[in-house]
Amino acid sequence: MAIRIEEKFQVEAPKERVWAFLLDPHKVVACAPGAQLTEVVDDRTFKGNVRVKVGMITASYSGQAHLEEVDEAAGLVRMLAQGKESAGSGSARATLQARVRPLSDSATEVEVTADIDVVGRLMQFGRGMVQDVSRQLFRQFVACVKQQLENPEAGAPPKSGEPISGISLAAEAARSSLGRLMGRLRKGDRET
Repeated sequence: MAIRIEEKFQVEAPKERVWAFLLDPHKVVACAPGAQLTEVVDDRTFKGNVRVKVGMITASYSGQAHLEEVDEAAGLVRMLAQGKESAGSGSARATLQARVRPLSDSATEVEVTADIDVVGRLMQFGRGMVQDVSRQLFRQFVACVKQQLENPEAGAPPKSGEPISGISLAAEAARSSLGRLMGRLRKGDRET
């Protein structure tokens, strides 16, 4: 099942610092919920794993990410990440594009587009729920990136290696899904 996520966020930091942060796998993984970096193969290839727990289901994916394009002048990074479930036949594949644009000498905008394809146990929750959980995870990632770049003296975020707890994420995603459904129902009432 393919999912597309498109998000923009602003950081109170110069483009050069944001760019350097996004190309540092240790810093990026420290902000990615449930992720762990296991090996830096070379300056463009990284291995790791991600664990997600939603309700009674825990899915662990092991795989590799590769920076396919790094164009500093254009502020563009394209990455392909692929992983397989450690226990099960599921898989995940994501293509991610990030564009970094200076807004001023001290502010930067980051625009991210991600196409995610997940096969396996997590999909039993349905496309809408998985998409909403993915958005919540992205928001957590953005909050961490902003904190690290805007308040670097606070230090690195603690990494526990614990799986992403999807219970609160699922609850928030369910509220979002219900809101969309109610909006469609209200729209249908107005059209009749």
